[in-house]
Amino acid sequence: MRAAGMAIAACALLTLVACDGSGDPPEGGGSDAVAAITTAPREGGPDASILPAAAGTELPMRLAEDVVPPTNRWYSSLAFGDTGLPVFPKPLSFQMVDGGFAAGLTRPVASENAILAPAAADVTVQVSGAPGFGEVIEATPVAVTVGLGPVDLTVAQGVPAVGMTSAGGAQATLSVAFAPQDSEGLATAIVGETTYGLKIDRGSVDGAALALDPGGSAQLFAVPEGGTVESFAAALGAVPRGADAGYALGDAATTSVTYGEEPTVVAVPAARADALDCTLGTYATIDGTYAVCEAASVSWDVPLVEPTSSLDLDDITGPEREAIVAALQADASSLPELPADTYFGSKALYRIANLVQVADALDQPALAEDLQAVLAEQLRMWGDPDGCATRAERCFTYDGELAGVVGLATAFGSEEFNDHHFHYGYLLYAAAVAGARDPDLAGEIGPVLDLVAEDIAAPGTSDAFPVRRAFDPVEGHSWASGISPFADGNNQESSSEAVLAYNGVALWADLRGDEALATSARWMLAAEAEASTRLWLAPDLSGFEAFAHQIVAIEWGAKRDYATWFSADPAAMLGIQIIPGQPAAVGYLSSVPAERIVASVEAAWPDARPDQFADYLLMYQALAGDEARAAAWTAAVDLPDDAIDDGTSRTWLLAWIAAAG
Repeated sequence: MRAAGMAIAACALLTLVACDGSGDPPEGGGSDAVAAITTAPREGGPDASILPAAAGTELPMRLAEDVVPPTNRWYSSLAFGDTGLPVFPKPLSFQMVDGGFAAGLTRPVASENAILAPAAADVTVQVSGAPGFGEVIEATPVAVTVGLGPVDLTVAQGVPAVGMTSAGGAQATLSVAFAPQDSEGLATAIVGETTYGLKIDRGSVDGAALALDPGGSAQLFAVPEGGTVESFAAALGAVPRGADAGYALGDAATTSVTYGEEPTVVAVPAARADALDCTLGTYATIDGTYAVCEAASVSWDVPLVEPTSSLDLDDITGPEREAIVAALQADASSLPELPADTYFGSKALYRIANLVQVADALDQPALAEDLQAVLAEQLRMWGDPDGCATRAERCFTYDGELAGVVGLATAFGSEEFNDHHFHYGYLLYAAAVAGARDPDLAGEIGPVLDLVAEDIAAPGTSDAFPVRRAFDPVEGHSWASGISPFADGNNQESSSEAVLAYNGVALWADLRGDEALATSARWMLAAEAEASTRLWLAPDLSGFEAFAHQIVAIEWGAKRDYATWFSADPAAMLGIQIIPGQPAAVGYLSSVPAERIVASVEAAWPDARPDQFADYLLMYQALAGDEARAAAWTAAVDLPDDAIDDGTSRTWLLAWIAAAG
């Protein structure tokens, strides 16, 4: 977005991966190195008290006192900001209304520039004696529970049902009459073209009147295409309260999402359905057809991406080396004035860090030391815990209300926790590069930069930070808006900056010897890289023929946009998925088929050179084969200085293209 606990003993209760009671990872799944429970407490995390208190924002919050504020989640609008905004646990939409909730099956429709599946308030439930919009009382990256008077309401990514439970019993009124079926505790209603089912345990329904006994529950669902209400209800297990996800690393990065001890109904992308019992039908979603399966957990693998801050320049040609060194000398002698906010300021340090890396790789020690000195001076300001006491920029505060680190000079709504992973990935990458060359510097800035890393990637929950603030393990990518004040749910625009974020965290964690943070970051790095190609750069758009593009520029909860927050130029749509041309991207972007790369670049750069991101388009083009790389090199050599983005340099542009060979 650019606008505006429990160790192994918890295995039976919390979602887990590679946790079998012994603490050892299980066999299979291609993963055997690391196990994690996402809601486990963070042991030995950094001390947020070293930072001054942030001024804070006066956001409306609907949150129980013991819940760490869930910013940057797919359901954040349930906890913050305006009331009544929908959230999207695919394929359903869910929204709180005064004294109740509304839900419905979303139906995607494609147009030239969007694939949209807006909220469908087909069934509204009003709870007797429950005015207001409730408050979030439990939250994991997968599931959220809202307390509303006598009932608790639970929705979870991957479970196509809304759960309602009541400890003391409750009465509710439905917007449509449900007719009892032959199966005990099952009732149905038809709204438009959709059949809805209501599975009740310890309760009853009489037309529009729903009653829950103490300890009772009701689950509302939409019958999938090709399925039946009876088979769905028979497979539907307990309300997935506390559903969560974990990971394992081995030959691949494995994500596992667990919904309970017993099987229930899950809706998954077709690629994740191979090992599951998926005979319950299908749903259409903005991301394609989802299979409806019966399972207690779902696991899938994605390729590992090795964290790196360097390009492989060992085999470049003599002329390439000569051109890169000449560019390095020019770039090192004319560093621009460095911005001071958390986005552009961090981006500028990333640029210098890459100049340092190229200088080291091409044996230019004097240039490397001069650039390192500039980088170290800036990082010492950013890494000073007392910096905000003497200046209004290049320093951090701690927001105790929203549980996170905020730069005093904000950008793009970062005070509301927008885009933190975009901003901080640049800074952590730069700190890792400089700190690897100077251990004393790493130790000096470490306490503050540890907190910056914790803000976006804490491997466990603490009183100071949520677990992995922005990362959605089910979708496989992050969400950029802090409070998600949108009718289309949360969103992420720059998939590439999200990948950079977790590369930066992994590099910094390795430097600091924080194994828990490092392994968790590697999981997110792999997942985010896979999602960037699957959803943004090389999406399967079959079934959406009206959508006129080969890429997606913004992924929302309820739509996929060919648009950006800042420009209508086609170069922006593609460039924002390549920026900042980090070294790890040479690998994961190479998984996009060459013909797809060529077609995307041609669509983004049809005639005259674009006003923005020409450098990143050339980097991407260089991955499409030797001929394309040679053409990209020639164009990069001739590219005017004012056509090079502030996050890169001619040095890095040429080095990246050379390394892509």
